[in-house]
Amino acid sequence: MASPKSRKSKVPLPREDHRVRVAREKRERMRAHLLDSVLVVYPGKPAQGLAVIDDVIRVAKVSRGTFYKYYPSLEEAVGELGAKLADEMVAAIGALYDTLEDPVQRSATAFQLYLSRAIIEPKWGVFVAHLNHLNPDDQLMNHVTADFTNGAKAGVYDIHSIDVAVRLLIGAMIEGIKGIIEGSGSRAYIEAMAGMVLRSLGVAPKVADKAVAAAARRLHREAPGKLPWWRPFD
Repeated sequence: MASPKSRKSKVPLPREDHRVRVAREKRERMRAHLLDSVLVVYPGKPAQGLAVIDDVIRVAKVSRGTFYKYYPSLEEAVGELGAKLADEMVAAIGALYDTLEDPVQRSATAFQLYLSRAIIEPKWGVFVAHLNHLNPDDQLMNHVTADFTNGAKAGVYDIHSIDVAVRLLIGAMIEGIKGIIEGSGSRAYIEAMAGMVLRSLGVAPKVADKAVAAAARRLHREAPGKLPWWRPFD
């Protein structure tokens, strides 16, 4: 005889009403459309100042009322977009380095992946560089902190302060993306930046170069099949 618990587990969950589902999916599509439009116009043009809601609704081809139905301000939309992009990068990095155990390889992979997206999607790079949403407490940097801590314990990193090392990496990422925006973007540029960062953390030059090269080969080999936004580049 089935126990009360097993009988309860067989009770089917109530199905979502079709109209409710359609309305929810429509709202989700509009939110995504508005955020895509924010990414297109943000932060604005130097000669015209920062982007405003009028810029967003012009690109999105919606009314001001539609925008306010979803977001009370441009700042809130920008904040949601920043969080969304950060989550995407955490998922991307996880997909490509969760199987790696060597902390140097993990760091080399994460750093190059971040700068690679700025080459592949320039508007993403402009948004990230201007907003500077990276901080030592976000999920991505928690992974980096763990890698630095493990690497320091293993003796592959010469780090006197994990917090300083994390901030150094953040600064290198932002400045690296700015260089890409200014026209320096290439695979060689990204690998040179990654190598310099590893050296600054105490990794021996030959070890750093080997780790960077291996991470780059793996990225360009595996990323096309794992990341929807990845595009080949030299």
